[in-house]
This record gives sequence, structure tokens and C-alpha cells, in this order.
Amino acid sequence: MTKESLYKIAKMQNEEKVVLVKCGNFYKTFENDAILLWGLFGYQVKDGRIAFPLTVFANVVSKLTRLGMSVVVANNENDIKYYTSTGENTYKDYKTSAITNYETDGKLNEIKSLVEDKVKTSFVNYDKLMEFLNTL
Repeated sequence: MTKESLYKIAKMQNEEKVVLVKCGNFYKTFENDAILLWGLFGYQVKDGRIAFPLTVFANVVSKLTRLGMSVVVANNENDIKYYTSTGENTYKDYKTSAITNYETDGKLNEIKSLVEDKVKTSFVNYDKLMEFLNTL
């Protein structure tokens, strides 16, 4: 079974919890959980997943549970651990916020790249872009 498949099975059973999968010297998470960790820790999302080293695992779990999120850690199919938050479940709120910020960040990066290309082509484009932006 792949690590992503293990994640999906654990996630189906724990929809409102962060699911982490151990992969050698790293932990990985996928999909919306990856975006949530991007928002909280600044990890880079690549191909819908993030990874972080074992050395920061305790800090990640500690922060998530302090913020009101429970964590499921799948070491393999037969070894799953649960870290439960004692407060109100805030998973949905943090997930929604992170997804919104991730999408906004992506759009801003797309605009930035386009603007850079246009300005590098001709400085006249800079004046045109500034004029346009000032009308918004």
C-alpha cells in the first residue's frame, strides 16, 4: 500500500483531524491537510503534499493540538496513533482559512509573474500597469 493510500484510508475515518503518514525520516500529509500545514508552518506544498523531518514532529503535533486539532499518525497499516486536542475542534476553521490563503497566494504569484514578464519586456508596460491599477 502506498503512503498516499494509507493517508486516504486514515482520512476517510478521521475527516476532521490532521492525518500524518510516516515515510522513513519524514512525515507527510496530503491534500487539504498539506495546505493546512502550509498555512500554519510555511511548509512548501508540492504536488498536493508536504513533508517535514522527524526532528520537528513533536513541535508540529504540539502546536496542532494546542490550536484545537486532533492528529492521527499512521506509521503503517497496523500502527496508528492518536493525539487528541482537549479543546473545541478547530480543524474546519483552520482548514478553510488555509485553503483561502493558499488560493489567494497562488493567484497573487500568478499576477506577479505576469507583471514581471511584462515589465521586463518594456518599461512602458510599467506605466500602463500602474495607470490601470490606480483605476481599480
